[in-house]
Amino acid sequence: MGRYRCLSCKSEFELDDNASTIRCERCGCRFVEVLEAENRKRGKSWSAKSFSVGKSS
Repeated sequence: MGRYRCLSCKSEFELDDNASTIRCERCGCRFVEVLEAENRKRGKSWSAKSFSVGKSS
């Protein structure tokens, strides 16, 4: 079992690790944050900046 938080409605829920698709139980949104799960990575924060700014000449 893994714990997730919906990024849309902010509800927290648990799902089986073998679930093929992860959707919020309340609103059905696919965009969830991994709180605790054995086989899933948390990844980067949505606010993390992963781009580089080129040098202007």
